[in-house]
Amino acid sequence: MRKTRLVAGPLASVLVAGLLSLGVAAPAEAAKGYVAVVKCTKIRISDNSGQGHVVGKGKAKTESAAWKAAIKNANNQMPTGYRAKHCTKKSIEKA
Repeated sequence: MRKTRLVAGPLASVLVAGLLSLGVAAPAEAAKGYVAVVKCTKIRISDNSGQGHVVGKGKAKTESAAWKAAIKNANNQMPTGYRAKHCTKKSIEKA
């Protein structure tokens, strides 16, 4: 039995490359994710008193993960002896 080979010319290669590049652009935009912003009260742990506010920003693939990342960012900004508490969701946008 004889095997046949498919030979593509330069024009066909350019067309295939062009079509593939169009198909790759759309899913890349959808995969960027979300950016969330929260505002949390800065709480002093020793006496549980409010000491101002801090803004946290987080980026992730899903909305819920973006909120969690924003709260974690706010907590990471706290000095020793303080924590972020009572966080309010301010905004969320597609990245």
